[in-house]
Amino acid sequence: MIEIPEKGRVGTLISQSVKHSFGDFSGQINDSENLMIITRLSPRRLIRHIDLNEVDFRWLSVEESVHSIDPSLEHVNHLVNSTILQNKGLIWIDGLEYLADRQGFDAVHSFVRNIVDSAGNTQWKIIIAIEIGTFNEIEVAQIVREAAQIKVIVENNESEVELTENNNDMPDIDETKKVKKIKVTGLKLLTKISREGFSQKTLRERIMQWRNMNLDVSILEPALNFQDQDDAYKLYSEVEELVRIAVELDTRLDILKDRGETAKAYAYRYRIRQLTGLDEISRVVDTLLSD
Repeated sequence: MIEIPEKGRVGTLISQSVKHSFGDFSGQINDSENLMIITRLSPRRLIRHIDLNEVDFRWLSVEESVHSIDPSLEHVNHLVNSTILQNKGLIWIDGLEYLADRQGFDAVHSFVRNIVDSAGNTQWKIIIAIEIGTFNEIEVAQIVREAAQIKVIVENNESEVELTENNNDMPDIDETKKVKKIKVTGLKLLTKISREGFSQKTLRERIMQWRNMNLDVSILEPALNFQDQDDAYKLYSEVEELVRIAVELDTRLDILKDRGETAKAYAYRYRIRQLTGLDEISRVVDTLLSD
């Protein structure tokens, strides 16, 4: 269970997986409450947990979509401030690591401070969700000092550990990491399935192999129901190419990590496994490695 902040408060949810945390969060939503979601999770992912026709949501993406919002702190700040001017409700925000990559952490820190100030005299509750490893310890501490860490129960092997909100002290990030270690499965290239060897069975097996690498291949799942196997194979080939690019990028992130950019390497690894924005990530990594 996730502790929902009080009215007029902003809380920071620190977790191993934003995707899994959102699944937990969606099970706690009050149907009568106004809800806004600002997220890096694609509509395809969100719809597994929530009826998108019943909520106001924005997808932080440069992709063209009726639900997308330009991934800039200015746009998100304007959206939040205009929303909380009236009524009451709950706002979920994730993707700060993505915005930090684009505009820098100082801008993200100012954004968090601003929405904490703006929400103070309203009837709105706001959750900021971040993943362990996407920001370094000092950056997480700065975020939590503005928006206190919210309480959550997580499983730690055979026992449950409660992470408590701390309003005054810097969070013990080292202990948090011990409780919720990031499991980053290495990516590797698999032998491409030929058209002759392609079938519903081999496709299902390949999807499971990619899932075991923590790759989000949900865009390929509809192919399991295609009547035309040529169409199914075409979609498989497109996803296979995305995976190939992701594997190559993952290898380059090892170099980035060796150069001391650990937080960025973790953040990009998370995004790579979503198979979105790979061209953009490649350009950024090229720039960082050429410095």
